[in-house]
Amino acid sequence: MPFVLGPPSSSGATSWVAAPFPSSSLTTLTNVVPVGTAALRLLGGKDKESAVKKGADGGFPEDKIVIPVGITPENLNKFTLYDVLGFSGDWGAAADVEAIRKAYHKAVLMYHPDKAQFKTADGKEDRTVFLKIQEAFNVLTNDQKRRMYDSQLPFDESIPSEERIQKQLAKGPQKFFKLFAPVFQRNARFGVKKPVPDLGDMDTPLNEVYKFYEYWVNFESWRDFTGVGAEHKPDDASSREEKRWMMKENDRIAKKLKKKEMERLINLVTSAEKYDPRINAEKERKRLAKENAQNAKENAARKKAEEEAAAKEWAERLEAEERERQASLKVDKEKHKKAMAKGRNIIRKLLRFSAEMGRGSGEYGIISSNDVELLCSHSKLEDLNEMNDAMGGEPASKDISLVLEAGFDVVLAKLEQAKVLHEQALEDERITREAKKREADDKTAADRKNNNKKGAAVAAEREWSRDEYSMLAKCVQRYPPGSQTRWVSITNYMNVQMKPTESYKEDELIRAAYVLAHNPQSVL
Repeated sequence: MPFVLGPPSSSGATSWVAAPFPSSSLTTLTNVVPVGTAALRLLGGKDKESAVKKGADGGFPEDKIVIPVGITPENLNKFTLYDVLGFSGDWGAAADVEAIRKAYHKAVLMYHPDKAQFKTADGKEDRTVFLKIQEAFNVLTNDQKRRMYDSQLPFDESIPSEERIQKQLAKGPQKFFKLFAPVFQRNARFGVKKPVPDLGDMDTPLNEVYKFYEYWVNFESWRDFTGVGAEHKPDDASSREEKRWMMKENDRIAKKLKKKEMERLINLVTSAEKYDPRINAEKERKRLAKENAQNAKENAARKKAEEEAAAKEWAERLEAEERERQASLKVDKEKHKKAMAKGRNIIRKLLRFSAEMGRGSGEYGIISSNDVELLCSHSKLEDLNEMNDAMGGEPASKDISLVLEAGFDVVLAKLEQAKVLHEQALEDERITREAKKREADDKTAADRKNNNKKGAAVAAEREWSRDEYSMLAKCVQRYPPGSQTRWVSITNYMNVQMKPTESYKEDELIRAAYVLAHNPQSVL
C-alpha cells in the first residue's frame, strides 16, 4: 500500500533524531504533498475510498470533520492545529484547502468569542482559542508553512532493536513484516517521491523487494528542521548582524538534526535489509548453489584425475607389454644386423636372376633399383626371409636354376606394403613439421591472451564428437605400442588432421583412447 504525507495524531511519541537527505528549500517542495481526494486514495485503500464517495461534491467527506468539544485556554496546548479544526488521526493528511475552509467555518461557529466567552484571570476577554483556530487556518492553507509545521509535530522515530527483531523472527518470518511495515509507513509520510513502495510479504517478487530497498536507500525527505531546537530567535535580535548570526546558528542546528535523521533512516534500512527473510533466503539459495557448483567442480576434477590415472596406467601397461614381447623375440643386435644384411644381399641376387630370366629390363628384373632400396629399408627380417624363401632361398641365390618364379609375386606384394609404409613415413615427417608450427602458433596466441587478461581462463572440458573418436581409433592403429614417441605422434597427427580450436594434449588423448578401448559402443 502506498503511503502519503501528513501530520500524525497528537498522541504520537515525541523524540527528535535526524535525517540524511538532501535539504530542499520549502519553496521547491510546493505541491509535493498530495491532499484532498488524491491523498485519501493514497492513504488507506478501500475504506477511505468509500469514504471519499460519501462527500456531497466528491471531495473530502464532511462527516470526518468533527470539531472537538471542550477546548479551553487552559488545555489548548494539548491540541494540534489539525485537532482544533476537527481532523483526527490521519485524516489531517488528506485535508485540502477546501476541507480546511469548511473545518475553519465550523470551528469559528463553535468557538467565536461571541459564543465561547472565555475570560482571563483578571476578567478580560480571552481570545486564545479563537486565535489558535485562525492560526490553524493560516498555517494549513499555506504550503510552505504547513510543511514546516508538519515537520515539527511529535513523531515516533523509534526503530526496532536487534534484540526485539531476533525475538520476533524466532516466532516465524511473517513477524518481520508486522514489525517493520508500520515503521516504514510512519516514515513514508516525509517522502518527496510518491507513491512509496510497499514492504510486501513473503510472496513479493524479489525484483520488487530490491526496488523497495533501492527507494529507501535513495530516500528524499521534505522534513524540515528549521526552528526545531533553535537556541536563538532572530526576531528578537537587536541588530541586523545579530539577526544574521542567529539565523546562521539556527541553520547549523537544523543541519545537525537533518544529519541525525539521515543516520536514523540509514540504520532503519540497513537493519531491515539485514533481517529481511526474503533477501536472506535468496542469499542462502545463492550460497547453496555456489557450494553445489564448487562440489560438482571438485567431483568432476576428482573423476577426471582418476580417469587420467587409470588411462595412463593402461597406456604404460600396453607399452610395457609390447616392449616385453619385443625383448622376448629380440636376438642379439649384432646377429640381427648381420642377418638383415645377409637377407638383403640374398634378395638382391635373386632379383638379379629375375632379370637374367627375362622378367624385366632393369638390373633387378621385376622391380626397379629404387624399389629394391625401398623394399630393403622398410622390410623387417621376417619379411626378407619370407620373400627369399618364396624365391628359393640362399641355394637359389647361388644357382639360377633353383629360382622359383612364383616367389616373384610375393616380392611384388611386399613392395606395395613397403610403399605404404614409405608414404606413411613421409606423411609423419609432414605432420611433425606442421605440429611444430601449430605448437608455436598456440604459444603465441596463449601469450597474447595472457597479456590481454590478468588471469588465464580455465579451459572447459572438451566435448568429443564421433569423428574425433574415429580419427583417434585410426591413430591408435597407425601408431601401435612399442615406440617411445607413440603418443607424441598420435597427438601431432590428431592436431594436424582435426585442426581443433584448442590443441589436444597427450593426457587428454590417452584418456579418450582408454574410453575407446574399454567402452567403444558409447562413443562410436
